[in-house]
Amino acid sequence: MKEEEAIESKTIDSSIWLEYVFEGKHREIIEGKNRLLLSIVSLFEIKKRLKIKKVSEEEIKEKMKYIKDRSILILVNENIADKAVDLSITHNLPAIDAIIYATSTINEAELLTLDNDFRGLSNAKVLDKEEDKKDK
Repeated sequence: MKEEEAIESKTIDSSIWLEYVFEGKHREIIEGKNRLLLSIVSLFEIKKRLKIKKVSEEEIKEKMKYIKDRSILILVNENIADKAVDLSITHNLPAIDAIIYATSTINEAELLTLDNDFRGLSNAKVLDKEEDKKDK
């Protein structure tokens, strides 16, 4: 009998989602079998970027629905906020990055991002722009 692949949890940073919705990159990640976690603050960042890029309201609704349907949304709670404070101080992270990293850490998920602020942090993988070429 074939052993089933373990489903892993991955926290997807807004940078990955934005390249997916604008450029179709990271299909293996977004459309794969992993359980995708998304901090509610990343959802804010995605929608803000869509509005800044003047994407139509109808298209924003469609894209946001897909992102929400594909993700497990993680709200900021007291545990995440407390962990984010420590991570922000320890790793000199901006507040939103610290919340995203805390969300990933508390949920024992690998963080996937394009943001160099996370480079060198345990259980965070910063994808290189060049890696994206293999997704096409």
